[in-house]
Amino acid sequence: MLTLYFLRHGQTDFNKQGIVQGSGIDSELNEEGQAQAEAFFNAYQEIPFEAVYGSLLRRTHQTLAPWTHKKGYQMHQHVGLNELSWGVHEGQKPNILHRDRFRATLKAWEEGQLHARVERGESPIEAWGRAEHLFHRLRADYEQHHILLCSHGRQLRVILSGLVDRDLSQMTKYDHDNTGLSIVHLDRGGIARIEKINDTSHL
Repeated sequence: MLTLYFLRHGQTDFNKQGIVQGSGIDSELNEEGQAQAEAFFNAYQEIPFEAVYGSLLRRTHQTLAPWTHKKGYQMHQHVGLNELSWGVHEGQKPNILHRDRFRATLKAWEEGQLHARVERGESPIEAWGRAEHLFHRLRADYEQHHILLCSHGRQLRVILSGLVDRDLSQMTKYDHDNTGLSIVHLDRGGIARIEKINDTSHL
């Protein structure tokens, strides 16, 4: 049984301001986010992870910094952990037009229209396509180990609904706060079982 520890990155100023980051905004953790990363490390540092994975974006690298700097882990980067692309919404302050289009896209996903996307953005099908083969590889390479993976709010919804439900329209139920932890056990056949969802007790 492979045990996957899914961690959302720590807080950024964009998170605090309610501005969508997506995969096109390479933001950094703010002071609160750095404190969250340290708190997570302090709570889980005794777990013998076989490998540590982050996305290509700095906010996951900085969240994992205690593990690489203090424990000496090499951080593997994988595009499958990158945030879903929000296209024209990325980096923009919320306005009524964008909000309505954004909500319409979310509703379409909940209704099973999983190829839908915002303008110049990415669909859940595409986001899961980036990630799916990573978990096939992890099952083959780390059959009975613990793996720490740091990703992003929407992409974690995509990943967990893809692994656990095998139905991306179920992603709404997988909310993740900054440094929220979800633990999933994955067997050889790809059957996933959830142990924890969005646990923030370390904060």
